[in-house]
Amino acid sequence: MTKPMLFVVAALLLVLGVGLMVWEPAGPEAECAKDSGKTSGFVDEEKNCPISIESYERIREAETGPQWDNIGGLVLAVGGVTTAAVAAFRKTRTAS
Repeated sequence: MTKPMLFVVAALLLVLGVGLMVWEPAGPEAECAKDSGKTSGFVDEEKNCPISIESYERIREAETGPQWDNIGGLVLAVGGVTTAAVAAFRKTRTAS
């Protein structure tokens, strides 16, 4: 690949990586508890109803679990920086 093409690939990887790290995916929807005696203790302000324990556990897992979009974005950004470094420091080959 030519140097300009490597810089284009590096820029594309950086933009995609930063975009993935900044983008916030929608979390799971809160579900109202069917039995008002067994709730998580939290209230859904939009629906004005108590949240079920199972729904709260799914929400917490999504918020505290590994953020795969951020991890993927970081990998793409590092790949972009590495590609840019290779393009900057790579010498052109001459036929001997």
